[in-house]
Amino acid sequence: MDIKTHHKSIRLVEGALLLLFASVLLPSNIKSIAIGLFAVVSGMHFFKSRNSFNFKFFLVNSVVFIVMVITLLYSENVVYGVQRLTMFLSLAIFPLCFSMYSQEDVSYLYRNKEKYLSTYIITVVLFNIIPFMWFYITNYSFEEIIEHFPMAMKLDVGKYGMHAIYLSMHCSIAILFSLYVLPSLSIRWKMIGLIVLDVILFFFLVIYAKKGSIIALTTVAFLFVIFQRKKLTIRPYLFALIGLLILVVAIPRTRNKFLEFKKIEVVGKGAATSTNIRYTIYRVAKDVILESPILGYGVGDYRSVLSDKYRDLGIPVLQEGRFNAHNQFLSFLIIGGAVALLAFLATLIINFIFAVRFNNELLILLIIFYGILMLTDNILEKEAGVVYFALFFNFLAARSLFALPDQD
Repeated sequence: MDIKTHHKSIRLVEGALLLLFASVLLPSNIKSIAIGLFAVVSGMHFFKSRNSFNFKFFLVNSVVFIVMVITLLYSENVVYGVQRLTMFLSLAIFPLCFSMYSQEDVSYLYRNKEKYLSTYIITVVLFNIIPFMWFYITNYSFEEIIEHFPMAMKLDVGKYGMHAIYLSMHCSIAILFSLYVLPSLSIRWKMIGLIVLDVILFFFLVIYAKKGSIIALTTVAFLFVIFQRKKLTIRPYLFALIGLLILVVAIPRTRNKFLEFKKIEVVGKGAATSTNIRYTIYRVAKDVILESPILGYGVGDYRSVLSDKYRDLGIPVLQEGRFNAHNQFLSFLIIGGAVALLAFLATLIINFIFAVRFNNELLILLIIFYGILMLTDNILEKEAGVVYFALFFNFLAARSLFALPDQD
């Protein structure tokens, strides 16, 4: 393949990848087309470039999906299992695509990472601020929109609808990405613009008031400051982190959420707060897991097994809400037992080791961020969560795999 043709081919990959980083603004049906386009363009580039397929990368990063496919063999509800596997498909598509690139391809794509990260930051801000302004102008007072915006984003925006858990996750990741974009900016107005975008993102983070995202963001922000300990930039980041903590404590909306930790009880004995609901779910999930700890119940039956347990125990709040495990690690245990959980942990641990070895700071923080978030939510079981986890994870993991030199 000549240089001109290769350059044109990889530029098509770059364009498709850029569209994915901007896909927060796309409705769910178009988002699937964007993923398909990326897969097709990656495949075309693979065959044109005559690259070698990296089986190691594909196997390491898709093993949990492979295990879930195997659990379909002992699932009673095969139809539902296939539906669930379709939702999890990003866990196989993105490892497949990035396995088809050469070291030169990955190096080219990663050199432009600030462009992808900036695109994601801007689109997340637009995704939040456009409907906020629309609802404020047409339906609500400022006090009302602050109160009702999370529910409006879930129910009143059609195919753009998204639960506050995922909205909060996107805002937090965008703020994390901005920490790595800011040092690359040399023009003053761009730096100020990015800081303004961060303020907007934090504003929405407060509105959604999701404890998991706030804890995860605070943790990785603290680690980021530690990573900067030998650089001159540590002081402004440290002040920003302290300011973030002060605001979380001072603002009643977020402070009251964290006060739930003061008294954690089983639903029925205590109030049906989000913390108490999760605590009750975990107790139920533990009993379910212990009945089939090695292989789980299969991807087709894991939700119904949990719902049946809610009914048997007579917990109306959980039964009516049809709550999932609200913990991704517990969910994998219910789907495929210890086998599925170990497969997923192996993916995270192997990539974390390579990230540390090759100083891939952003991947280290991203794994920690998602790891914390997965303790309280099944973020891989909705399109808004699994697509972006798989995209960001594999994009950043490819850099470690090919041992690219530190470019931060």
